[in-house]
Amino acid sequence: MKEKPLFSDEKRKRKRIIKVVVLTILIAAAAAAFLYYQHILRGPTDKDGVVQKTVRKAAPPKKKKLLKNQKTIHKIRNLPDSYKKGVWHGGKLREISYNTTMIDGTGRRVLKHAMVYLPPGYSENRKYNVFYLLHGYGATSHTFLGVPASPHPFKNILDNMIKKGDIEPLIVVTPTYTEEYTDYYMKLNALVNEVTTELMPAVETKYSTYAKKANTEGFKASRGHRAIGGFSMGGCTTWRALMKRTDCFKYYLPISMPLYFDWDGYVQSQNIASSKTICDGVASSGYGKRDYFIFAASGTKDFMCKATEMQARGLAYYKDRFTWTDVGFDKGNLMFHAWKGHKHRFSESYPYLYNGLIRFFHN
Repeated sequence: MKEKPLFSDEKRKRKRIIKVVVLTILIAAAAAAFLYYQHILRGPTDKDGVVQKTVRKAAPPKKKKLLKNQKTIHKIRNLPDSYKKGVWHGGKLREISYNTTMIDGTGRRVLKHAMVYLPPGYSENRKYNVFYLLHGYGATSHTFLGVPASPHPFKNILDNMIKKGDIEPLIVVTPTYTEEYTDYYMKLNALVNEVTTELMPAVETKYSTYAKKANTEGFKASRGHRAIGGFSMGGCTTWRALMKRTDCFKYYLPISMPLYFDWDGYVQSQNIASSKTICDGVASSGYGKRDYFIFAASGTKDFMCKATEMQARGLAYYKDRFTWTDVGFDKGNLMFHAWKGHKHRFSESYPYLYNGLIRFFHN
């Protein structure tokens, strides 16, 4: 009979040791799991094994990240070229129709249209600020935003401003003068009334804004969440809105036009008269200097640049109503800036709109 190798007993010993070690590890893991369940998931027990309730300290609240525009803006910013490019899952364009009364003597009720920009992720469960943007002579409701099938650069700019945190998501509405009227330059006061009494109720009934009711009382209560602005003839209308409907808007963005129009641009006598007219209108509203803010703008090669600037500076003469500032709205309620080399073109107003909007809705 052959003898077994001497190391066979050694193998058996090693196997037993390994089994013991593995078993010990499994028992320890099971015990750890039990303790975790007992003391962490169920809570500690008393001497009789009854689970005791524990009071856990609430985690400290996370600090809310501020948007860029929630800090007072003190500098004029350059509009990034990349903002004119489209954004994946950007905002939507919609057309809205509404009825209004002609003031051409006929008293006709006519159907008009406006374009509406809804921000990315628009929801009826959220409230939105609104910006009413008016075009210039010869343009249409499509000039700034375009149409759903072919959006214009300003629509992309809005998408990028929201995506980058420059502004809160907002609704933008672009009505038109040119539909129905031919001599519409003489109807600017009528457009102010049309926007506030016909268009605003249509928009702010259909879409979710801060107006609890789409009527005079609702618009007055929510005026801090509403702005109006416009280019050229739209700028002229914006000054009229400041003068006549301070109760509806807190923020104003008049571009490249004073309250009056003259082919020579600035006319001192008209500037003096129109400044007083605007101030008288604001004074009659009963609002104070921290209740309305104006960011006026133009370009140095725009034939209406001086007229626009002097309209703003004419208001600054009335110190009980206006405080001029070159710094920010924390220092005053009236600003003007001219962009070097810019001409009288709506497409060159994009930086004006950008710098105005980043200052609005947080004063």
